Amino acid sequence: MAKQLPTPRFISAEPSIVSSSIDQRSATGSNRQKGLRKGSHYSCEIALEPMSHAEALEWLDLRNEADTVVLSIPQMGLEIGAPGTTRVNGSGQAGTNLSIKGFTPSYAVRKGQAFNHVGSDGVRRIYIASATVIADGSGNATVPLETLLNWPPLNNDVIDFADVRIEGFASIEKGSFLQDGNGWHHIRFMVEEPG
Repeated sequence: MAKQLPTPRFISAEPSIVSSSIDQRSATGSNRQKGLRKGSHYSCEIALEPMSHAEALEWLDLRNEADTVVLSIPQMGLEIGAPGTTRVNGSGQAGTNLSIKGFTPSYAVRKGQAFNHVGSDGVRRIYIASATVIADGSGNATVPLETLLNWPPLNNDVIDFADVRIEGFASIEKGSFLQDGNGWHHIRFMVEEPG
């Protein structure tokens, strides 16, 4: 069962693609091709503001070995606005585009904007738009993605632009729960989606 982490006070947050693509080279090494494969997903490296011992205890779920954690990720400086009540528009989608309905008409999904698809398994997956798109007058848009779809979207699955979170397994930087001489903890960790 996923464990919800507290609302973070970030120093920094860096989302990255964990790639499943295959690089192929010719026998002479002169030709290089990249083959996209399903399974590329996201991780996020996080550094939190220094916190007291009592505050740090609220983050102990980072050390659990069996469950995933869920953490809000920042999109600082990006005005999310009112995207609407967005849902997957049709089952059977695959590839690097996702058809979405329920946008506020003319809503702009910005290049680099992150959002969640909540799959039929209940897991939140992050996708990031690879280009800016504008919803049509009926609130429909096809959003191009940085990665291939990792879970088969079903018609009416929830798409969340307003509260983007990463769900995955946590890895803590050594010394994160070490209390310094002033009584502060400096917690740094990474959360990686299961893929």
